[in-house]
Amino acid sequence: MNITGKEVIRPGVAAVGVLPGEKVELIYGDTLKVNVSFDYRGLGETVTLYGAIGRSGFPGEELLDEGSFIKRLTGEQSVVLPPSLEFTPVPASVDISITTEISSGTNYDLYVKLVEYRKEAGMPEVDNI
Repeated sequence: MNITGKEVIRPGVAAVGVLPGEKVELIYGDTLKVNVSFDYRGLGETVTLYGAIGRSGFPGEELLDEGSFIKRLTGEQSVVLPPSLEFTPVPASVDISITTEISSGTNYDLYVKLVEYRKEAGMPEVDNI
């Protein structure tokens, strides 16, 4: 699974796309939309895309264990996977609402996972969003 983009949705303003590697300044009331893509082959089913903002215990390292990530804000979205005999690209997104659980600013980390396929799909992480 790859993170393909991020958008900040600010009420009363608009959605603002974020370039890869660009820091995001989040304020209360914002929503961070995380766009992902992954290839899927198998029976049709519904899975859960999960996203979390917080602090990585090991910045710059591949996130292998969720215990090393201190979650502050989370979001979930159901994703319908079509039945397919061949690997098929599946785009999806998850929204994470920004609340007072974090301070406004830019020094947070992000990761996403497919709950049912954490090991197979990996858990892409972005340090210091």
